[in-house]
Amino acid sequence: MVADAPVPETPGVRRRARLRAITLESGAPDRAAAWYHRALGLTDADPLLATGGVELRFTLGTADAPSTVEPARIILNFHVDDIRAAEARLVALEAVWVRELERTRWGIIGTVLDLDGNCVQIVEPAPDSPACLQRKEEHP
Repeated sequence: MVADAPVPETPGVRRRARLRAITLESGAPDRAAAWYHRALGLTDADPLLATGGVELRFTLGTADAPSTVEPARIILNFHVDDIRAAEARLVALEAVWVRELERTRWGIIGTVLDLDGNCVQIVEPAPDSPACLQRKEEHP
């Protein structure tokens, strides 16, 4: 869960706001982080959502909220190179599918719930999808 190095200040230039982290509350934050690693096919050493300087963080939530109240209000999107491999990992994790894999004009998309009831969407962009979906960003 590493972020990009800070952007150096330039005199006279106003910085825009930048998204730096997404924090998910969980009754079991270590278990939640491990689920994301397995679901996305990452090793324990791989950062979660480090691309573009955004971190995915997990924090201990209250025990009286067993799952997300309105999971569709926020959907975490992960672009994958092989959606069938991602689907197999999610099936092995017994993920609950909110949207089965579906081919759209932008690519193949599917949505599951994580262990805390948050919506997690996996996307394999189509070769002719909009340029914003085709960006290939490397992890630091």
